Amino acid sequence: MNKTLKIGLTGGIGSGKSLVLKMLEKRGVPVLQTDILGHQLLRKIKFSHKLAKEFGKSILDRKGLVDRSKLAQLVFSDPANRAKLNGLSHPLIRQEVARWIKSQEKKGCSMVVVEVPLLFERGYFRSFDRILSVSASRLARRKRLLKRGWNSKEILRREKSQWPQKRKNKAADWVIINQGTQKDLKYAVDQWLLKLR
Repeated sequence: MNKTLKIGLTGGIGSGKSLVLKMLEKRGVPVLQTDILGHQLLRKIKFSHKLAKEFGKSILDRKGLVDRSKLAQLVFSDPANRAKLNGLSHPLIRQEVARWIKSQEKKGCSMVVVEVPLLFERGYFRSFDRILSVSASRLARRKRLLKRGWNSKEILRREKSQWPQKRKNKAADWVIINQGTQKDLKYAVDQWLLKLR
C-alpha cells in the first residue's frame, strides 16, 4: 500500500486558505478544515457543558450550547482564557483529524490536505509530512477581512496570536501566493498540483 502524503495547509488570516482548500477539493483532493471540526465540537452538548464549567454559564445559549460570539469575546480578550480553550478543544480536534486521515489512508488516497490556521503556533506541523502556506500581503489580507465585516481591532487581535506571514512562508515546504484574482489563484493551485503529482 502506498503511503498517503499528509499535507498541512496554513497561512495568515485573510490569505485565502479556505479558498485554496475548496479548489483542491474540486480537483479531487480529500480535504479537511480544523475550524469546522472546532465548530462541530461547540455544537455538542457534553463539550458545551465542559466549557460552561470553565468559563461560566453565560457562554451558553437557550439550548444549552455554546454561543460562539460570547465565547470569542472571552477568549480573544484574554490569553489565559484562549490557552484554556485550546487545551480543552485541540486534543479532541487532533484525534478527529487522525481518525479522518486513517480513513483516507484505508481508501488508498495518495494525498490529503488539512487546513490548520495555527499550524506552526501550536506545534501541529509535526503531524504532517509537508506544509503548504497560502500567502498574501498584509494590505491585501486586511482589505479582504474588512470586506467580510471584521473591524480593525479584531484583525489586529487575531494577527497578534499568529506568526507573521513571512515566518510561516519560511517554515513551509511550499508557498502559494494569493495576491491577484481568483483566476490567478486557480492557476497557482493547478501548477502546485502538477509539480506534486
